[in-house]
Amino acid sequence: MKKIVLFGDSLFNGFRQHRNTDVITHGLQKRLGKFAIVENMSKSGATTIEALDYLDQIDPNADIIIIEYGTNDSSAWGISCENYAKNLETIVNYFNPNKLIIVSPWHPNPNSEQTEFFNPQILKENVEIAQKLAKKYNCPIINLNKLTDGIKNVDKIYQSDGLHLTDLGNKCLLDLITPVIETKLKG
Repeated sequence: MKKIVLFGDSLFNGFRQHRNTDVITHGLQKRLGKFAIVENMSKSGATTIEALDYLDQIDPNADIIIIEYGTNDSSAWGISCENYAKNLETIVNYFNPNKLIIVSPWHPNPNSEQTEFFNPQILKENVEIAQKLAKKYNCPIINLNKLTDGIKNVDKIYQSDGLHLTDLGNKCLLDLITPVIETKLKG
């Protein structure tokens, strides 16, 4: 049985009604069934700075580690793009890059007040940083901007806080990440 570790922020924690849930962990476990066990080591509100503090808690023998950081790094309370790049590369280098999947930063609902806390240029640059590092280390990349592809009313995937996901949004997230994990498991 393969071990999959989710290592990210509140998006992977299925944050709802001001608390973490197991919706992503259980949803992914259900989709992967008996082929893998899913462990979620995500920290809501975390940036790559906090991720660096938790690296030694991640099982280095896990078969796949999915790194999902950058949203909080890109916020008004976050860090510079240069520090995000440095921290993300440190995280990637801590593990065997052959075991990694990198997830790009998420963005707030463009129809919400959350947009005032996120500079679109910084978000764009941090997405590009994640993509460049994935290419450099030959890791699959999951671009969260694709989460809204085909969704006519994006308000349906965002909770009222303008950042976290509804049931539909979490289903879309699972639809986006599951095939990448399955492909990596077969490789």
